[in-house]
Amino acid sequence: MSPLALLLIAIIIALPTAWLASEFRDNRILRITLGILAIGVTATCVWTLNAVLTRFNYNAWYGSATGDLIRTSLAQIEDGHLDRVLKVWRGFDQQYKPSYENRANYKGLVEEATRRMRGDVPIDAGSPWDASVFRSDTWVGHWEDDYGYWIVINDLGRPFDIVRSGDPPTKMHSVTVSLDFTVLKFKEGDQWSHTLTLTNKFEASHD
Repeated sequence: MSPLALLLIAIIIALPTAWLASEFRDNRILRITLGILAIGVTATCVWTLNAVLTRFNYNAWYGSATGDLIRTSLAQIEDGHLDRVLKVWRGFDQQYKPSYENRANYKGLVEEATRRMRGDVPIDAGSPWDASVFRSDTWVGHWEDDYGYWIVINDLGRPFDIVRSGDPPTKMHSVTVSLDFTVLKFKEGDQWSHTLTLTNKFEASHD
């Protein structure tokens, strides 16, 4: 046992003992001082012990939940349910928002995720677990075709501002995007209507 631990134990034992002994003396100030110190040290020890035990408890359920999440993911992937596992992981990622103030319902989210991975609970369309592989920021940036024409998409507009290459550059209008962010449509002037469909996060087909 470390010297610091021995010192703390000595203080914890000595203060109440001294307080008890002071009750047989006439020094009222000494009795009050020792009483306050004994109560303060005892309360601090109880609070510290509770914090340590609580942390151990959190570590235990965090480790157990994480282990269950990993084992379920591997088992379902090995059984051929890769797409379902990826969808659930995307939903988990979008819902898990930890901070120093809370644990972001980690244990509850893991339980919901594993049930959906195993197929015990369906993944309802439009629910937070029905997460698309694409998001709004997938479209943001510089896109260029094989002929050197380009467009720049930014998220300053609703849903986007789009500018096409040219001198001067042409701003597109009537911009719409599908709910799963797969298809982006916009118009160029009064004649042209463009449809971009994502094939992955970096490529899109154009009609």
